[in-house]
Amino acid sequence: MSKSPSKFFMGIGIMLILLGGFGWGFTYVFDHRPADNLSGYCDIDFQTGVDINGKINTANLTIQDYRYSSANLLAAMTMICDDDTYTMEAAVRQTPPSYSVAFYNDKTTLKNTNKLFVEFPPEAFDSMRRAEVITIQFAYDNGDKVSLPLSEPDMEYWKEHL
Repeated sequence: MSKSPSKFFMGIGIMLILLGGFGWGFTYVFDHRPADNLSGYCDIDFQTGVDINGKINTANLTIQDYRYSSANLLAAMTMICDDDTYTMEAAVRQTPPSYSVAFYNDKTTLKNTNKLFVEFPPEAFDSMRRAEVITIQFAYDNGDKVSLPLSEPDMEYWKEHL
C-alpha cells in the first residue's frame, strides 16, 4: 500500500501552516512582552551634563528597544512625574536586523533595533527630583504603545545625577 503524493504534500502544507502560526505567535508575544519597569522592557541610558559652575544644564535619555516588528518609533516621548506631564520631541532611528548566524546576537539577530533619544527640558528637573514615580511613554507607528515606570534603582540613579 503506497501513500499518494497528494497526502504527502497536504501533510507538508499543514506542518508549514502550524510552523507559521507558531512563528507569528512567538514574534507577537515577544514584541508585546510584559514588564514591571522600563529597564526590564528595553535598554535605557540616562545622562546629565553640567556647566562650568557645576550646575546641571542638560539631561537626556536614550532608549533602545529590540523588536521583530518593522514598525517605526514615533518621534515623541512623554514623561509623567507624579502629576506633572512633559511631552517632548525625540530623535529616532531604526536599524534593520542582522541575519548573520556567524555573528549571532540575541538582541539584534532577526530583530529591528529601535533607538529613541530625547533631551529633557530644564523645567522638568525639579519635578524629576521630587517625583515618587516617573513613567515613560513612547509609541510605534503601528499603534503599539509602551508606558512603564522607572524601577527603584533607576529612580535613585536619576535623582543622584540631578
